[in-house]
Amino acid sequence: MRQQSIVKKLVLLVPLFVLGGSTPVMGQVQAAATSSSGLNFFASFGGLRTHVINYTYNALGVNGGIYAQRSPRFGVEVRGGTYPMYARYSQSPITAGYRTEFAGPRWHTWLFSGYFGGGMSLAQDAGPHYVPTPARWSPCWQASQGLAINLGPWKWSPYEATWTETYTPQRTLSGYSLTTGVVYSFRGFGGRP
Repeated sequence: MRQQSIVKKLVLLVPLFVLGGSTPVMGQVQAAATSSSGLNFFASFGGLRTHVINYTYNALGVNGGIYAQRSPRFGVEVRGGTYPMYARYSQSPITAGYRTEFAGPRWHTWLFSGYFGGGMSLAQDAGPHYVPTPARWSPCWQASQGLAINLGPWKWSPYEATWTETYTPQRTLSGYSLTTGVVYSFRGFGGRP
């Protein structure tokens, strides 16, 4: 039953990731060098909605990470986040994975990105009568799509939408987060001038 759920969600997320995150048809008519190959650091703030048994709970938190984008179709990213504010069940995922980044069709300063990665989350679950359990590390994966507006070495990210699945011993916790933040491109490590 659990494997069917995972496969079903992956089948639904892959087309969304390809269409929303990469915009490959529009990216082919643009110059290949739309992304920086230097190191990029990001920080964002936003909310997380986690579904636990029959209820959905909201929390606020922060995300941060680092990525290197070698080409529009290939990049690697490491990210971590924590959502402890106003949380009944706190979540703190740390993942690493693959990312893409393409310029928008008409606005070359708009960069659309997609990410898919796996890792661990320090997550709380619900025990009997919805009493929070102690936080423990459990496997998780994340898929996200976002937009960044290029302002030179700084980029503003008006939104990044992320789906997170955490597999605790009791159940699978599904969460949806929406954040806004900034990206700084440090071109000192092999970045383009």
